Amino acid sequence: MKEWHIYFIMWVSWAGKWTLIKWLKETKLNLHIPLSYKSRKKRDFEKDWVDAYFISVDEFQLSIEKWEFLEYAIVHWTNYYGTKYDDVILNGIEKWQTVIKELDVLWLMRLIKDKPELSEKYTTIFLNIPVKKLRERIEKRWEEITEEELNRREKSAIMEEKEARLLCDYMLDATQSPQKVLDEVLDIIN
Repeated sequence: MKEWHIYFIMWVSWAGKWTLIKWLKETKLNLHIPLSYKSRKKRDFEKDWVDAYFISVDEFQLSIEKWEFLEYAIVHWTNYYGTKYDDVILNGIEKWQTVIKELDVLWLMRLIKDKPELSEKYTTIFLNIPVKKLRERIEKRWEEITEEELNRREKSAIMEEKEARLLCDYMLDATQSPQKVLDEVLDIIN
């Protein structure tokens, strides 16, 4: 019987995850890339049911109460993000697809602690970007960000990188071209 495997992709904000996920979807590989549920407002370039499921905080909390989430977190102290169990298990693993799933570093820490027996069933890839470059990207693309929010994101990025260096199987330089990052991820998958 074929073994299942999940590739968890982690990143700091603005590391190019959207481009990577989009390009992975366009490959002809047998990949299942479950969408995240998010309680924040949809951004102008995002499409509901294509890039993520955008739901209200009340809907998100109801799904938590029903134990529908495989994982979820409050991100940047403001919004819920999560993945439903059915999207990963029923629609991916049980159909023998390779699952690519974005995951927060904090959830990786919890997974390692709570389910050490699963360590052979997943590979972790972290898209890293230096804090200075992170600041440049955010300031260039997000005109309305406050200095307080920018500082929170920098602090979060520093913590995530520190933990990822200890826990992740691969650390990729996300300042490379998107094609180079995609090629490196495909090399890891293959």
